[in-house]
Amino acid sequence: MNEDPRFRAAIAQLNAGDYAEAADTLEELFFEAVRDEVEPVRALMQVATGMHHIERGQARAAIERLEEGIAAIDRVTNEHGIDFAALRAGVARAIAQLRAHERVSRVRVRFILSAER
Repeated sequence: MNEDPRFRAAIAQLNAGDYAEAADTLEELFFEAVRDEVEPVRALMQVATGMHHIERGQARAAIERLEEGIAAIDRVTNEHGIDFAALRAGVARAIAQLRAHERVSRVRVRFILSAER
């Protein structure tokens, strides 16, 4: 999965705030995912979709997708080099900001350096 250029592109799109494009790319990868790839891709896809709903002013749909993203993060068994703990914290912060009707901080995906694994 990490070697797939679409995966790296989706991460770059998500980090750049191109949430709809990231969600579309991740959806392609989701249908091809196998074994321990499914939950990481699902988590990223839900986060991208949730952030896209925020841009469209759809708070309820955003919260639902972001909560699904957290649930998928909690099921991840192979992080594939992604710092899912930091992502989970960022998503939880975004949900809290939405519920408080505050400006939502951008969620970013970070990679764990191989020396840290």
